Amino acid sequence: MVILFAMSRAEPLYRLQLADVDLDQASKLLREIEAALAGNSAVQHAQSELGAAEKVRAAISAHIRSLELESQSQDAKLREAEERLYSGAVRSPKELLDLQRDIEMLKRQRDHIAEKLLATMLELEEAEQTVAQCRAALAQAVARWQEDSAALREQQRALQERITAASEQRNAVMAVIAPADLALYKTLRSKKSNGMAVAIVKGKACSQCGEAPSSMLLQQARGDTLVTCPNCGRILYSG
Repeated sequence: MVILFAMSRAEPLYRLQLADVDLDQASKLLREIEAALAGNSAVQHAQSELGAAEKVRAAISAHIRSLELESQSQDAKLREAEERLYSGAVRSPKELLDLQRDIEMLKRQRDHIAEKLLATMLELEEAEQTVAQCRAALAQAVARWQEDSAALREQQRALQERITAASEQRNAVMAVIAPADLALYKTLRSKKSNGMAVAIVKGKACSQCGEAPSSMLLQQARGDTLVTCPNCGRILYSG
């Protein structure tokens, strides 16, 4: 166990603050890295693009199947009409004329379906190309993410070690701080927007607010008296 010999009553609190600030910074960075490792926006975007492209391709494929069935049905109707025309079963001139008109209409409908089928097959080719491009983009995004993840995991490991070291230092310092002093430190730290409960005296002035305490207060800050800045209320540490 590490034993700290404080030159002043405020010194352990200052050392505690150093550990707390380090913990805050390292923990914030660690959360950001863990969030980055949990999901990558580029990969998610590429996955979304691929999913959308595959849905388009599936819709076009379904349309092609529908047109093919319609074409088969039209061919069957046309064969039936032509067989009836050439079978000799129909002898009435009017019925023959109507049948010939029906056959012409069926042929036009068949040709129209064939044109739509051809155009839709061209759309399917374009959709297949889009899907292939999206898959390639996803593979590239995943590869880049894996490279980035390796660096992020190394940073994660280093931060975890940093947090462990700072926590051990914090626990060692807290062991030599009086409960009342620790309570004051925690209260001030929770009230200050930057979390700084202890201010170093620099050039006979508070490093946090710039107030210059009296010589008597500065003298007391060097000893066993816990002195706070008359302006910002932070604990003064005269290192």
